[in-house]
Amino acid sequence: MRSALIAVGLVFGVVGCAGAQRVPPTGQLVDSQVTIRQAEEAGASAVPDAAQHLQWAQEQTEGARRLLEQNRRDEAALFLQRAAADAELALALAREAPARAEADRVLQQVQRLQQSTVQ
Repeated sequence: MRSALIAVGLVFGVVGCAGAQRVPPTGQLVDSQVTIRQAEEAGASAVPDAAQHLQWAQEQTEGARRLLEQNRRDEAALFLQRAAADAELALALAREAPARAEADRVLQQVQRLQQSTVQ
């Protein structure tokens, strides 16, 4: 009896996993598009490293769309995972750039003050 219950549980688990993979990854597509848009609005195209990741995210998203049209959902989901990662990195790099520039400016001021104090 116990082994029968385990077998039934395994069957439901496998069916559940298979069913989850058959659903189009439209949520992932929307998420990556939103993050790409956020990165663009944050100025990612003006920051070289961020611009590269933004471009990769856009390419991966477009590739995922083509795969979805071919009903290759599993591959599309992988493309979208990479797109999301690149878009998030582009966003983070775009947000970091102004903070880094300000930190560099303040550091230069401190160094000038130190030099003037020493002289």
